[in-house]
Amino acid sequence: MKVLFLKPTIGKSGQNIVRDFVYGCWCNGRRIGGMQMPPINELYVATHARHEGIEVFFLDAQMQPDAYERLLSNHFDGFKATVIMCSTQSFRHDIETFKVIKNLNPRLKTILFGSHPTFMPEYCLQEDVVDYVVRREPEETMRQLLRAILNNDSVRDIAGIGYKVNAHEIKVNPDRQFMEMDELPIPDRSLLPPDIDYFNPVVKKMPYTTMQASRGCPARCIFCTVPYFYGNKTRFRSVDKVIEELQEIKRLGYREFFFRDETFTAHKKRNIELCEMMIKKNINLSWIANARVDMIDKESLLLMKKAGCHMLKFGVETGNDKILRNYKKGTTCSQAENAFRLARSMGLSTHAHIVFGGPGENPGTINKTIAFVKRLKATTASFGILTPYPGTELFEMVAAKHSEIKDGSDSNMANLHTTGFFSETICQMKGEVLSRSVVSAYRQFYLRPNYLLERLLKINSFEELMILAVAGLNIFKFSITGEK
Repeated sequence: MKVLFLKPTIGKSGQNIVRDFVYGCWCNGRRIGGMQMPPINELYVATHARHEGIEVFFLDAQMQPDAYERLLSNHFDGFKATVIMCSTQSFRHDIETFKVIKNLNPRLKTILFGSHPTFMPEYCLQEDVVDYVVRREPEETMRQLLRAILNNDSVRDIAGIGYKVNAHEIKVNPDRQFMEMDELPIPDRSLLPPDIDYFNPVVKKMPYTTMQASRGCPARCIFCTVPYFYGNKTRFRSVDKVIEELQEIKRLGYREFFFRDETFTAHKKRNIELCEMMIKKNINLSWIANARVDMIDKESLLLMKKAGCHMLKFGVETGNDKILRNYKKGTTCSQAENAFRLARSMGLSTHAHIVFGGPGENPGTINKTIAFVKRLKATTASFGILTPYPGTELFEMVAAKHSEIKDGSDSNMANLHTTGFFSETICQMKGEVLSRSVVSAYRQFYLRPNYLLERLLKINSFEELMILAVAGLNIFKFSITGEK
């Protein structure tokens, strides 16, 4: 049985829609410097799904539009199932894709996995063109579902799926227990588009890839789906398994990677062991990781840098402690200042993620946050508008007052992070005001002469110069026009 894992096009082909973030924080356009993410989450699922009689293929239609057109012309001949990783923001586009596929090949089974089918399975299955949904952590559930489809077996007892019993009844099975992290396969990166390098404005060396060394996060932020999607406990792959994948990455010719863990720094002892092993095994790759401002220290940072880390990305969110408490972030502005100061003293670059429009936000707090980020001396920063995702406490707060939010899919890739979505309910600020604030923040942060000079002086290679030029042009255009 041939199974197609498809990353569909949204908008024009080649547009950088990032589908890497399973839990819903997807993004696109110039606002993020033209960033692209290798679709490793799909590859983890596709690689694990392989079983006797199941042959998997992956197609990134954004990067391979001609190959996708050939599939359309051939009516997906030979395939028995098509799988799409779906977020709330991509849901309606993904449904349109399934409509096209089903029209060409009605017998082909269609499967959604990701954040939207996890939190809104009934909405997904109400669509005629959706046959199955896979909820929460997808690897083992997808494998069992595809095996049942191959053998024409009943899916009634497969934990973690949703399906149609008949034309009038939808069934959502109980959740599946989470995997042991070492059960995750090394994703088969040969499934990625050949001769195509994904671009990222903050990497130093190309080509780069992404990987996961852990899943879950110790925080309980009201805007994030991770606690439910990956469980209330952070799970870690063993050092040996991480090293095995890093050696494979190096063998394939990658020169840099991004740990796509929600909070890489969540387990100090284990990370020290990992970094020491990376040094011992001479991995010699540069890398980036996500961190919390309250979970770093000098000892860890020195070792991380020695092991190849050159940037840490922090969810700063705001420069207001009251808003941080409203977010249930569990951090303070003072901790952010200390973290950025420490990382800078270690010679590490930093990125600050900022969102406007949270509970308690007003024009004054936004202006103070912009000033705060400049004071942090972050190497780079991204600014967006808070969006209530299904599966979060924030979404439930909004839905309790506005049933018309339904499944949240009126928020889409065209307006995500740059247009308000029930913002007046959250913070009493109109969406258009927040939109102007985002553009203003980019201008104030990136178009500073001193900042631009500092970035240029830190360039160490022609490769870094070219990466910075591409990213800078994208951000400059967004800062001037406000258009993604």
